[in-house]
Amino acid sequence: MYELTYKSLAVPETSHDDIINILATAEKFNFEYGITGCLVFYNHHFIQILEGDEKFVKTTFSKIKGDSRHTSVQILSEGTKESRFFADWNMAYSNPKGSNSEGEEVRAYANNLLLLSDFMDKPTTTLKMFWTGISRLIENKH
Repeated sequence: MYELTYKSLAVPETSHDDIINILATAEKFNFEYGITGCLVFYNHHFIQILEGDEKFVKTTFSKIKGDSRHTSVQILSEGTKESRFFADWNMAYSNPKGSNSEGEEVRAYANNLLLLSDFMDKPTTTLKMFWTGISRLIENKH
């Protein structure tokens, strides 16, 4: 099993519809090629773990790198592991242009992500990098 974690920055023009399109495309492709993982989009940043066959994970990442809806794509960690951590494709998402009335909801979302990271059992290096990246994003937001 191969695992790759990356982070990137959404271009300012990235809209809610762009995120929905990214999800729809990813779900179809990932299902077809046996790729699972977790994608978090928060405060105009993407952090994602991809897991599956090495060839398909690298092909997927190559497509992701070429997507014009984000910049500053940086691999945080990659390598092999014994088994999948994510059985299904998962998405945690916060609208990047939430109104002030949604501020409390966004804070709750961020706090829930941090709590989830604390409950990981036997995390891999990649998962540690993933959650550390999310923690930094959230802490910089508040």
